[in-house]
Amino acid sequence: MSNVSQETYAEGLELEIIRDFDAPPEMVFDAWTNVDALKAWMGPVSRKCPSAEANPTVGGDYCFPMEIEDGETSTVVGTYTIIDRPTRLAFTWSWLQEDGSIGHPMHVSLEFEPLGDNQTRLKMLHVNLATEEAKIAHNEGWVGCFSCLDEYLRTT
Repeated sequence: MSNVSQETYAEGLELEIIRDFDAPPEMVFDAWTNVDALKAWMGPVSRKCPSAEANPTVGGDYCFPMEIEDGETSTVVGTYTIIDRPTRLAFTWSWLQEDGSIGHPMHVSLEFEPLGDNQTRLKMLHVNLATEEAKIAHNEGWVGCFSCLDEYLRTT
C-alpha cells in the first residue's frame, strides 16, 4: 500500500459528498476500477470519457480525458494510492495542463459502506482544492458524475 494520505494534501480546501446508490458495494467499487465501466459513466452529463485508461493497482496510473460535444477535452490524471475492494479506494487527482504538465495536486478518497437491500453509501472526500472556485467547480462536476454513475448502475 502507498503511504500517500490526506495529510499529504492538507493545505487546500476540502469537498465531501455522500450519496447512496441502489447497488451492492462490490458493484459500485468495480465501476470505479473497470475501464469499460469508467468509459460508460465517468464525467458529468455534458461530458463523455470514451478514452479512459486505468491500471487499478496501488501505484498504477489512470487517465480520464473528458470530452464535450464541441471537441474540447479536459483530462484528469493520477495514481491509485489505496485499493481495498470493496470498502476503500483512493487516488491522486490533477488536471493535465495545455503544455502537458500536471496541474495542482489533489487527492480523492472513497469509502463504500454497505446498506440494507444491496445499497451502498459512497462517501467521497476530495482534498487540497486550490480555491473556492475550484471547490465549486469540482462539486458540480462530481454531482454530475455521480448522476451518471447512478444511471450506469441502474442499467448494468
